[in-house]
Amino acid sequence: MEIDSPPFPKSSTSPAQMYHTLSELYDWTTNQKEWANMEGSRLNAPEQPFIPELGPYPSGSPDRYLTLAVPDMFVSWKAMRAIREKYDDIVRNYEDEEDWTGDACIFHRINIVKMSAMLLSVAFLDREKREAKEMELIKKQRKEFFQGLKSVLGDMKGFFGGDQDNDDEIDSLFNPPDEE
Repeated sequence: MEIDSPPFPKSSTSPAQMYHTLSELYDWTTNQKEWANMEGSRLNAPEQPFIPELGPYPSGSPDRYLTLAVPDMFVSWKAMRAIREKYDDIVRNYEDEEDWTGDACIFHRINIVKMSAMLLSVAFLDREKREAKEMELIKKQRKEFFQGLKSVLGDMKGFFGGDQDNDDEIDSLFNPPDEE
């Protein structure tokens, strides 16, 4: 059983070291991506491909990364540590090779790869672009939630008082219009 763990930033990591650790995470995620997409497809993951395309590889120099705000670097540092800690939990919980190759373990492992890809999609962005990307993700998750809600409530014809495909009507249930 071969275990390839994601990198782990130390407590004393400097911003330049953090850049290099994120570059290592990019390499690790790239190496795991094809396998994770194949397993995600086999496990009927809701998104195809399960792991989206990664952005461009970070430049060879940390100069651009060093211009990011300290809180942004801290979020990346904390997320990388959480990714590694969760991966270590998986290793501890699925020690046997039979367990390691089981569907439950694979499900957890591909989700770690997805977490890494999501972190990498924002880790090198400046504050404005990061916030825009976060809003885009929130809107996507919200839309998926409402679509799931509609499919669950789909048998209730006319529940929303009209067209079942009108997202605005469902949205108005949770976000009433502003009264002036």
